[in-house]
Amino acid sequence: MSEGSSVLVRGRRLHDPAEVGPKFARQSELARHGVNVPPFFCLPAGCYTKVLRPHRAEILDRLARIDPTDPDSVAAHAGALRDLVTGIPFPDDLADRVLRAFDVAFGGDGVVSVRAAVVGRRADESEDSAADAFAGMSDSFLYVTRDRLLDRISHCWASAFNPESLLYRHARAGDGAVDWGFAVAVGVQRMVPGERSFVLFTADPTNGARDPVIAAGPGIGEGVVQERVPIDHYFVDRATGTVRTHTARPDARPVLAPAEVTELVALGNRIERVFGEPQDIEGTFTPDGRVHVLQSRPVVLTWPRQRLWSNANITESFPGVSTVLTYSFAQRFYRTIFADFYRLDGLDAAESRRREPELERMIGRLHGRIYYSLSAWYRLHRTSPLFPLWRGAWERMMGIDQTSPDGRYDVLAPTPTAGLRALAALPRWAWLTATHDRSMRDFETWWAALASNRRAPKLDPADPLTLVEDFHRVWGEVGGRWGRTLVNDLLLTTTSGVTNALFARWLPDDGSGLAADLLCGDEENHSVAALYSLVDLAERVRADPALRRSVEADPPGEVWRRMVEGGHGEALADRLRDHVDRYGDRGLQELKLERPNPRQRPDQLVRVIAEYAHQDVTVAGLRAQEAARRADGEHRLARRLARRPLRRLTLRLLLDRQRRYIRHRENSRYCRSELFGYAKRTFAALGVALAERGLLDDPADVVHLTQDEIFGYFDGTGTTENLRALAALRRDEHDKPGPELPMHFATMGTVPENWPTRVVADPTGSLHGIGSSGGRVRGTARVVLDPDNRPEPTDDMILVARETDPGWLFLMLSARGLVVERGTMLSHTAITGRKFGIPTVVAVPDATSRIPDGATIEMDGAQGWIRLVGEDA
Repeated sequence: MSEGSSVLVRGRRLHDPAEVGPKFARQSELARHGVNVPPFFCLPAGCYTKVLRPHRAEILDRLARIDPTDPDSVAAHAGALRDLVTGIPFPDDLADRVLRAFDVAFGGDGVVSVRAAVVGRRADESEDSAADAFAGMSDSFLYVTRDRLLDRISHCWASAFNPESLLYRHARAGDGAVDWGFAVAVGVQRMVPGERSFVLFTADPTNGARDPVIAAGPGIGEGVVQERVPIDHYFVDRATGTVRTHTARPDARPVLAPAEVTELVALGNRIERVFGEPQDIEGTFTPDGRVHVLQSRPVVLTWPRQRLWSNANITESFPGVSTVLTYSFAQRFYRTIFADFYRLDGLDAAESRRREPELERMIGRLHGRIYYSLSAWYRLHRTSPLFPLWRGAWERMMGIDQTSPDGRYDVLAPTPTAGLRALAALPRWAWLTATHDRSMRDFETWWAALASNRRAPKLDPADPLTLVEDFHRVWGEVGGRWGRTLVNDLLLTTTSGVTNALFARWLPDDGSGLAADLLCGDEENHSVAALYSLVDLAERVRADPALRRSVEADPPGEVWRRMVEGGHGEALADRLRDHVDRYGDRGLQELKLERPNPRQRPDQLVRVIAEYAHQDVTVAGLRAQEAARRADGEHRLARRLARRPLRRLTLRLLLDRQRRYIRHRENSRYCRSELFGYAKRTFAALGVALAERGLLDDPADVVHLTQDEIFGYFDGTGTTENLRALAALRRDEHDKPGPELPMHFATMGTVPENWPTRVVADPTGSLHGIGSSGGRVRGTARVVLDPDNRPEPTDDMILVARETDPGWLFLMLSARGLVVERGTMLSHTAITGRKFGIPTVVAVPDATSRIPDGATIEMDGAQGWIRLVGEDA
């Protein structure tokens, strides 16, 4: 607050909130960025202070005598204070300046609005600050002519003592002392004859979700703000762009046309970028269709109470409902590997200990389904000095778009401390990048040695405490090694983002999936090797008609026993045993501890082998197909950039690096499958031990206990021995998990009391997602919710699913196209589609409910759209 200032404020000084308050400073900032703001000037806070200084003692005396618990006391003193202020003669010199400014800015017959804005000693005590809006506390006067201007300015000063203003300040102070050290700035702004007005929130004001909300009505803005006119509401889904409209009068046309809603959302995004945080924007449309912005202030919410949730990426790993054992183990996994990642990023031990609450809460289990708790992720990632540089790449990998409501934190701040931290981090990351290939090879060598003697299909339950101690030994090593796989993910997404941006800039009209084709042709990773091993087994079965009939018709357990006992030749038996030994942890929902994998139940492979045998697929054919796509891509790139050799070289170098990072990622994910497989066998053995002791009815019930509850019984750290009742309760909850929640949502306050209900979109029209593997195809949609209850593949099948994991490969390879609700450009579905030339679209909201099973659909894997055709449309 600039107490000595008494001149009118225009130009650059309008940017200073200490003089004019945040409200008018923001308007000035918007105008500077080219937003259409009606012209204005301000009487700074110093004018108020100078005019009221002679009466300061009387004002403070009256304020001290207010009893905030007595409405009559508040009203009486407020009225006296307002009368005191409006009774002060307007200083002649100031009156002359104000009127001259009015004439110059608006002409003698101009019409203006006159608005007050409280300016406190601190920024958070000022009206429209990020901490408090003081909404509706100060007075505004509309359609003010020159002859009423000075009187309205006096009334704006007096509005600081409105009863509601005094009570608000007292309530805001809580148990502390009320700070009466404030002043009032006054803005004089050209009156805009609005025909329709709106309030636009760039984030949902109820919970801070990143979905814009618009309230609009006829007339000027005051009617909308104060709800004096019928208000239409528009709820915009930021991820899909769909708009849900709620009209105040169903029989009337909506106030805003669809194009105007789109225009306002774009305007809101633009204004939000100016201020770096969600905004509450007021504006109006004039009859010529122009938008005028009258005010923008932060959306004021108690952000620490907000939680952001998403399963766009994690559902690929933990689809559907997961048991508490899977959830508790996954919690440990995320906590452990990210602690190691932050160590590599330079986080010291003391700060890591302070971040334990976030590390413990990186994921949540809501209605039985596992979600990322993104609020914890953002807080953790902000410990990295370079997070502003890789935030966008990380959000793309996670399948989210501008989720954090406080993006103002995620910039490279121009402060010496922040700059030094960023500079200090660059050499570390340069070293991590330069040594990354060697580090990942060392990681795989370490893991192969650690896992080699822990691959037995069953572990001995005779000595449970030994199993527990071995588990802890393994995790002790995991905690010092696994972070480098996250370094690889970050390098992959960053490189992918740069590569895609360059393709869009240099080859903007290439919609044929050129980049995806060029990612083919790398050396085989563990995931592809596992697939080729199954296809090789299928080729052997296909070559033996009797064996083929057996695997298609006989019980899987019986077929498997005959094969591994040599009933169809020792060569086949050896290959089967070798496959299980090498790849037995790769299977459907392989990270869910309640699902046995082929190492535990090898007969699961019989059906997979049978389906591959039924298809005309060979290892040589798959390799040839991939090589052909790569060769064709290289030819097209050379042709398109024949006269741009430097660009061609740049793209090839980036693609080579991206292929390498993808190979590391798939290999480390297979190591993750083996880590989770080791956990499955450990907990299965401990379940047997608990059942033998009468603590569980069935060893399988162990999946309804948490990791700590299981370990706690054996090592004496548990809290109850009544594990049978606990497992029964959890089993019942698992069987009745509650409705599925949206892919992305926010909660404000106690989580179970604030999550949204799921709304299924209109089943007509086109669907859109992220194009992940190019090609346009038409076929029959087969909606698969459970891969164990899948349809028989058809020649024209387009697979539609919520998500897939590596265990779906057999079904994916028989499809002409892939459509999934979840996933990102770097999800397993997308990578598989590109690898094997299958048109793929991921992140298609509600695809399994909007696309009828058996419908004829057409899809474009490059553009990312799906349409129902013919009668199905």
